[in-house]
Amino acid sequence: MLEDESDWRATAVALRDRGYATLPGAMPASAWRTLRAEAQQLFADDAFSSARIGRGDGARTEGLTRGGSICWLESGMPAGNSFLRWMDGLRLSLNRDLFLGLDSFEAQYAHYPVGAGYETHVDRHQSSNARVVSAVIYLNSDWPAEAGGELVIYDAQDAPRLTQAPDGGTLVLFMSDDTPHEARIATRERWSIAGWFRTRD
Repeated sequence: MLEDESDWRATAVALRDRGYATLPGAMPASAWRTLRAEAQQLFADDAFSSARIGRGDGARTEGLTRGGSICWLESGMPAGNSFLRWMDGLRLSLNRDLFLGLDSFEAQYAHYPVGAGYETHVDRHQSSNARVVSAVIYLNSDWPAEAGGELVIYDAQDAPRLTQAPDGGTLVLFMSDDTPHEARIATRERWSIAGWFRTRD
């Protein structure tokens, strides 16, 4: 599905200098459409569960803050496993260029129905420093600007630094600990993969 080797150096530089990096067209349409088809089949097979806030026993469902549903990528998902291998190449590159000590990458398919979003938050859990770099790749065809659903990254004064439409094949990376962001409500359903490069707990 994807080439295992990619030159991620410019991505690492952007992540270091700005705290985020955007890569429109990072994945060819044939690849992200295959991922979406797998996600839709899993959704039809009831493999998704309601998205939750928090971690472990303290995780909770809170629809007003975080809507939608998720399915963790795991063995037995051919497209998902190919994606994980691709992202492992990025993990090795970030370690080489930024010395982040990233040990692993975890990811989940995400489905947001019409009217769902995720209010402003940061990805690093208070109880763990393991998440270091967050990643999202979009799996949506022909997304119109008026549909909403953008990823918005904010600065320390709550001013938008990035507003990114959920266009298919676009990859966004940002630092997990100090990057407030939200997924705005959309008038269409949308699909993505959200993931996190981690150090050991």
